[in-house]
Order: sequence, then structure tokens, then C-alpha cells
Amino acid sequence: MPKLRPWQWIVVVVFLFFYGFAVFALTRDYYLRHPEPPAAEAAGSAGSRTWLQEQMQGPAPDLDAALREADPGRLGQLADDLFSQGNYGEALPLYRRLLELTPDDIEVYNDLGLALHYSGQSGEAQEVLEEGVARDADYQRIWLTLGFVRVVSGDAAGAREALERARSLDPDTPVGKEAERLLGKLGTE
Repeated sequence: MPKLRPWQWIVVVVFLFFYGFAVFALTRDYYLRHPEPPAAEAAGSAGSRTWLQEQMQGPAPDLDAALREADPGRLGQLADDLFSQGNYGEALPLYRRLLELTPDDIEVYNDLGLALHYSGQSGEAQEVLEEGVARDADYQRIWLTLGFVRVVSGDAAGAREALERARSLDPDTPVGKEAERLLGKLGTE
């Protein structure tokens, strides 16, 4: 084995450092672009389902019975479960019933507006969100949702107004920061 001079050792160490960094960067980039499924999802596909997965994949709730439900907590949970599963159309009647039971709950206006928007009814979503804003103009989240729906609908001026209002209510909350981020995407006019 040949003897290396000090400067040659330095070159070898620098090369190994950059080689290791390059391998790390490429591997990290690959896994960011191709994330592995969560462990619970992977376990479920392997045939060993967890109790939670079995409960979540249980029978669908009887929507007619749920609509007759007078318990806002239970009704809200059913609607939120359907929403989180991407069943926005099925969640709509539950949110509407919940709004009948709790007409002063601004969060229900927010959730109904989002469900309407994701169901392709952005015009009606804006109406519901504007009604919620009229009931409580200091509820920050509904301003953010209204701004988001307006952005997606192509109403940049209306979106800017709603997002600025959301940001001005409290710029240090996560909602305020998200409003700031969306305003940054809108750019200046």
C-alpha cells in the first residue's frame, strides 16, 4: 500500500465527505418524492389489521338515522368522520342538520362551507361562509376558509380581502400564518 502525504489524506477525506453528502442528499430526495406508506397502512396490507383499522372500516353509519339525531356532538362526529374520509357529499346533510341544531356554531358554517367546496359547489360554499362571517366577524378560521375558497374560485380580490382579515385578527396563530402564506401566493397587484 502506498504511503500518502498529508495533502493527499486531506483530499481523500474531503472526497469521502462530499461523496457521503451526495449519497445522503440523493437518498433523502428519493424518499421525499416517494414516501413509504405509514406503518399502520403497511401492516394492514400485510393482513394484520389493527383494532382501529377494523373500527374505521366497519359498517357505514345509517345516514337517515343520523339525520334524525338530536345530539350535536354525535352528529358532528359522524359528519367529521365522513369529511375526513373524503365523503364530502355524504357529510353535507349531516352538517346542514347540525347547523339547524346549533345555528350559532361558526365552526359548523366553516365545515359545511369546506364540504360544499370539495363537493364542487363553491358558489354555495361561499354563501354559507359569508353567512358565518356575518354571524361572527372575529372568527379567524372562517375568514381563512372563505379566502381559500375564493382563491380556488378565481376571485383574487375577494380572496385577498378575506385573507387579510384572517391575518389581521391574529398573525401569530397557525391560521394567521397560513393566511399570510396564501397572501404571498396571491402576490401583489
